[in-house]
Amino acid sequence: MISWPRRIWTYLGVWLAFAGGVAMPFAARAVEDAEVPDAAENRPALHRELDRASDFAPAGVLLDHTHARGDWTFLYRYERTLADELLQGETRLSSTQFETQYPGYAVTPLSLLTEAHSFGVMYAPHRRFTLAMLLPFVQNRLDQLESGVFDRQSSSGIGDARFIVLLPFIQKGTQKTQFNVALSLPTGSIRVNDSQGNRLPYRMQHGSGSWDVHWGLTYTGNNERLSWGAQVESQYRIGANDLGYELGAVYQASGWLAAEVGDWLSLSARLGWVKTENVKGADPALNPAISPLNDPRKQAGTRVEIGPGFNLLLPVFGGQRLTFEALFPIHQSLKGPQLAPDVRFIAGWQWIY
Repeated sequence: MISWPRRIWTYLGVWLAFAGGVAMPFAARAVEDAEVPDAAENRPALHRELDRASDFAPAGVLLDHTHARGDWTFLYRYERTLADELLQGETRLSSTQFETQYPGYAVTPLSLLTEAHSFGVMYAPHRRFTLAMLLPFVQNRLDQLESGVFDRQSSSGIGDARFIVLLPFIQKGTQKTQFNVALSLPTGSIRVNDSQGNRLPYRMQHGSGSWDVHWGLTYTGNNERLSWGAQVESQYRIGANDLGYELGAVYQASGWLAAEVGDWLSLSARLGWVKTENVKGADPALNPAISPLNDPRKQAGTRVEIGPGFNLLLPVFGGQRLTFEALFPIHQSLKGPQLAPDVRFIAGWQWIY
């Protein structure tokens, strides 16, 4: 268990209390009076049924709703993750402890910064399904000590493109469920080298090198100015890439609660769980004895995170959505030694038309 400063828990507690406090009076009024006046005329003029900020999931939840027929959405999403401490299981290791306990490694990892800029488009040709495409641009920066000398490596490039189909299948009033299935294409490079021509570690590569299948199940509901939802997802590799390895499967689940503050702004809180498996096979150009980042058996782990977010809708050119979320890890257990993610920041923009 990672011990976080008490002020972080205080901030999260205040945020949750505020979001719940804002929403509860409206939820209670909805129970007492079923004939609530329709406030649609006071909401942003969006060209779809989802016309409230709280109808959208937090920034870190992708593909949370399908569209009405003919709807278009253009989107941009930014995600920043800094992994700046080593973990073995749930135990932190300083660089000195790492070098003492694992003297065989020539490299001591210090930090890994990952930034992803994703561009996408969504379109509903029919009310029973929505199509989407996402293309990421990834940037990585690795700081390490090599034989006691500080070294920084970086890489950037196009990631794996993803084609998605969203299918609604159970809807009852304001409660909705949908199924997402996607095919990921190996457009991201898996042969990224450093300035000396040496292969960079698995997490510094831009893609998986394989055709991957993603699937997800999403549930959402709302009551007056309070909304909630849950999502489960997984990512499977169809087979090994042409270098002879296969990245581990990824499993995710999350649940969230959002409260509307006016018709254009909502505050949210989300709890997430992520599990990653080890790499199967190995890249022959990576020597696992040099660094744990090169070891295919030291890539797995489980993380639980929680954090606040907000959605802001602007009635401009059909509808603009601005969203932000910060996620703090409250538990991590890694098969390491491995660089552990710290706070994740996710921001996004959507043009809904």
